[in-house]
Amino acid sequence: MIIDGHAHAAGRYLTAESIKAASTKYGIDKIVLCPSPKNNLDLKEPPNFPFLKSPSSIFFLNHMMRMTTKSFKDFGDGNKYVYELKKQVPEIVIQFLWVNPLDPEQMANLEKRIREYAVKGLKLHQVWDPFTIDGHHFNQLVEVARAHHLPLFIHLYSKRETQKLLHFISSHKDVTFIIAHMLGLDIFEEKRNNLGNVYFDTSGSERVRVRDILKAISLFGHEHVIFGSDTPYARIEDQIEKIESLNTSDEVKESIFKLNIENVLSLTT
Repeated sequence: MIIDGHAHAAGRYLTAESIKAASTKYGIDKIVLCPSPKNNLDLKEPPNFPFLKSPSSIFFLNHMMRMTTKSFKDFGDGNKYVYELKKQVPEIVIQFLWVNPLDPEQMANLEKRIREYAVKGLKLHQVWDPFTIDGHHFNQLVEVARAHHLPLFIHLYSKRETQKLLHFISSHKDVTFIIAHMLGLDIFEEKRNNLGNVYFDTSGSERVRVRDILKAISLFGHEHVIFGSDTPYARIEDQIEKIESLNTSDEVKESIFKLNIENVLSLTT
């Protein structure tokens, strides 16, 4: 079975019925689900740029995307929407709370929401929410994550922010970080022997390739690689096929598909 460690409440995971159907079709046991940006339920896969075929190319796309984020309509409380889905299919949905550290109201109610929704992690996105790693807002959020023993799943904005996070992690080894789309893999390589609390997500449409996943396994060990689809931004079957096609043992694939995220989230199956 598979645990999808990175997905949004849209597309094939839009409703309880579609979640159950996708779970059955793809052999997905559980789904780590967070809202879509601004709770947009009609998300589509982003344009395919044939010259952007590596994790680092996502940094370029980040710059393009940030210029457009303010033009998107806000469709309300996406975290509440995910919570309602979880109540309907609690055997499948694992909720991660999307948090904007720059939103005073959200930060004021953060610990209340963590308890009320019984979330298993926090999702951060520097493109949609332009906080900085060296800002006090991020530090405040990390302290909450530490207190509640929650991992931080983060989509980094730039190489500079990745360098900041690498430095930050060195003094916060009791907090678990999951890096979306293997962003900054070459930067994290600098301290690869000192990153026991860091994991890397395999999702990224065609921008995270089989060779990138193999590189992460070589650098950090297969125990630090977590499967994610990032649906609806990528096709679930394509993301599964990437892992299936790895020239590794079935035991390694099982770790990536399921065991590693089970360990991070302390799941019992």
